[in-house]
Amino acid sequence: MKIFPFSIILLATTAVPAMAAVDVQATGSTIAIAQDDEDMPVDEGASGEIVVTAERIRGSVDTDVPPVEQLNEADIASLGASSLTDLVAAVAPQANSGRGRGGGMPIILLNGQRVSGFRELRDLPPEAIRQVQIFPEEVALKYGYRPDQRVINFILKDNFASFATEFEHAQPEAGGFGSNELEATLTRIGASTRFNLDVELERATALTESERDLIATNGSLLARGGNISGLGLNGVISPSLNAAAGAAVTQAGVPIGIANPTLAQFAGTANRLNDSDIGDARTLLPRTERLEVNGTWSRSLGPQTGLSFNANYALNGSASLLGLPGTSFVLPGNSPFSPFGQDVTLSRYFDTPRPLERESETHVFQTGGTFNHVLGRWRWTVTGNYARTDNETRTTRNADYTALRAGVLAGTVNPFAAGFGADLLFLAPDLASSLNQNLDVRSTLAGSVLTLPAGEVQTTLASGFTRQMLDSETWRSGVTTNVALRRNIINQSVNAELPITGRDFGIGSTIGEWSINGNVGFSDLSDFGKLVEYGAGLRWAPARNLTFQASITGDENASGIGQLGNPTLVTPNVATYDFTRGESLFINVTTGGNPALIGEKRRDLILNANWTPTFIKDFALQASYFRNNSRNTTASFPLLTPEIEAAFASRVVRDVNGRLVSVDQRPVNYDRETSQRIRWGFNMSGNIGAAPPMRGPFGGPPGAGAPRGSGGAPGAAAPAGVPRGPRAGGGFGGGGFGGGGGQPSRWNIALYHTYRIQEEVLIRPGVPVLDLLNGSATNSNGGASRHEVELSGGMFHKGFGLRLQGTYKSGTAANGTGLPGSNDLRFSDLAAVNAFLFINLDQQARVVNAMPFLKGSRVTFRVENILNDIVDVRDQNGNVPLGYQPGYIDPRGRVFELSFRKRF
Repeated sequence: MKIFPFSIILLATTAVPAMAAVDVQATGSTIAIAQDDEDMPVDEGASGEIVVTAERIRGSVDTDVPPVEQLNEADIASLGASSLTDLVAAVAPQANSGRGRGGGMPIILLNGQRVSGFRELRDLPPEAIRQVQIFPEEVALKYGYRPDQRVINFILKDNFASFATEFEHAQPEAGGFGSNELEATLTRIGASTRFNLDVELERATALTESERDLIATNGSLLARGGNISGLGLNGVISPSLNAAAGAAVTQAGVPIGIANPTLAQFAGTANRLNDSDIGDARTLLPRTERLEVNGTWSRSLGPQTGLSFNANYALNGSASLLGLPGTSFVLPGNSPFSPFGQDVTLSRYFDTPRPLERESETHVFQTGGTFNHVLGRWRWTVTGNYARTDNETRTTRNADYTALRAGVLAGTVNPFAAGFGADLLFLAPDLASSLNQNLDVRSTLAGSVLTLPAGEVQTTLASGFTRQMLDSETWRSGVTTNVALRRNIINQSVNAELPITGRDFGIGSTIGEWSINGNVGFSDLSDFGKLVEYGAGLRWAPARNLTFQASITGDENASGIGQLGNPTLVTPNVATYDFTRGESLFINVTTGGNPALIGEKRRDLILNANWTPTFIKDFALQASYFRNNSRNTTASFPLLTPEIEAAFASRVVRDVNGRLVSVDQRPVNYDRETSQRIRWGFNMSGNIGAAPPMRGPFGGPPGAGAPRGSGGAPGAAAPAGVPRGPRAGGGFGGGGFGGGGGQPSRWNIALYHTYRIQEEVLIRPGVPVLDLLNGSATNSNGGASRHEVELSGGMFHKGFGLRLQGTYKSGTAANGTGLPGSNDLRFSDLAAVNAFLFINLDQQARVVNAMPFLKGSRVTFRVENILNDIVDVRDQNGNVPLGYQPGYIDPRGRVFELSFRKRF
């Protein structure tokens, strides 16, 4: 029997199980490798033996940590995405992090390298992507980030050119508004340059309350026709009206269309109010317009050096209706227009001069750059960003009633006349403006400090400087308030990963592969002081397809400069539910920055397991446990339950009758937040029909590869090693898409379940702890859902694709005080599922032959909230509070969208 050289044995025993498309067969005295990828050279030695040199896919991430998920070209095509933004959304269940208090958006890499921001590549067409790798949070350390976000690495094709346009129209099933979007994208990827330019124009019409048939909230005397209320003993309008009506009358609607109503006519409206509904003058969704231009240029300056620049400009405008101007007048009893004989109050809305409005215009300019260079065994990356956001907001707050009120009191103005208030003018509007600027420069040096028997010690050194500037100005009622905040941040951090044992030799062959990692960072804020962050982790891989990880992290954070100094805005007529009185009403809400906020501290623990069983093809199972303890956390103002009102009594204003008038909703600090949760799920995929003929060395199209690689610039050689990914054949199992060109149809599913064990908030010492899983609440959706499920999946067959994506959240509650008049609320489960069907017309030969223009086109039909499921809110009596009507909770409902995309 022929004894193979050690290199062939190593390849056959380690690389081949992970690279299903490399077919190794014994043929006499040689090894035959079934492959057709030029990137895998085959050298026939003098002895007649074949020696294979297999390099990892260029641009992949060099790490021992196995990816959570990988997608090859076929898998990407089966998702029906139009840009990398859509692609990230499609893999949200796999890329989301449940770490700590929810983590954040995944860290984005391009060809295994840092970029200045996601905007550098967000508009690239998915057709330009060779492979997508999704890694767990620990890999973030390698790139100088904290380990609280997952990492997505996009690997580009070497040569690609495309010009694509797309038009989208969306409209809800219930009607009322529509939106249109036009986008054009130019992409050129060459041997040494990359250029991408994207232009988007979007417009959406407004949606008013009247277009959702909402019932007006009660409790207001204001009405278009006007209402009379009494000022006399016991609130009676007048004894004579009592006599005419045969009962005590405290309120009466003004008879409509009568210039001089009599007492008898008021008796006909006794204790009946005119309709206070002004839904046609209040918007649920504003009218919006958006223009955005995003461009990126990148060039390779050498085999180990690259440079990229990005610039982005966006103009966003919106206009909202905030109701009608309205007020109350005292109508004296001696007025010639009063039939009551004593003073009363007249409350009414006015259609003139026009509804109250809020107009906002925002100009955003962002630019950034990235420089990558290799210095020996180290990779040096410098990123820089500058962002400027200029916002102006104008809010009409009411009319000037001075002259009108004086005329009513003097008896010279008839408050019941048809032209009453026709010459009203608005008071000077509230004005708010803000200029937010952010300059950030960061340098990262990553490489190996030494080599141990188990492998290289990977270290990342990072340092950065940030300059934040916020200037805001608020003008209200003749009073100007200016805020100017400046913050300089200098930070340094060190991350390291130390391999302890290797799986293929020594004790590691018995106990498996072990490694530890750690990070420490320091930040010095000019307005806040010094902050510290740290972390440590342990990874154990007893088998190639099974990995366990444990880590702890801690950090200190200062409140954002915007949370401290955003301009103050007062919004009138905001629909609100008052738990204390069990009623819905419209109030004034104050938003903006809070300069009194303090810094927070966070401590996280995570335990994680990943398993890819060999007996189930293309299947990966993950399970994680998270525990978080945070102090002095900054949060948006919570839902105004009785517990919250007791803790923030100074933020709430009520009238003499106890009716809610206004709430100050600027950010607050919680003393402590504690949470525990378990998140588990799986990814699974496969072919429909026979497996495709093998095309590349890693199971997918040429270029689909294993998870480890050089992470270097184009042309850089990959370091030696063996792929360690759970499915180094390309995510969903390799293969093509759509059944075209001999490639099979595809199906895939990702399903994750989160079970919350603990969600508690302590507002401040001495106040009861809020248990968000048992009746306490901090937002308008009630408490925290015990169960949450994320779903993403679909199938692709002969050019037809169907995908489903959605979330399920279990019901919650928000308890009242338990006193008479107060109410508990129950929030139902919610299953929000989106679906879309797309057709790649390139694979419909008859259609393209009949209409050649359709070559390179795709038609997509989307349905948002296909189940039209909206949270059902009920009080303890089974009634829906007016402030929680479905139109307020989800004014969009089920939305249909049709888009047409064409690549030239």
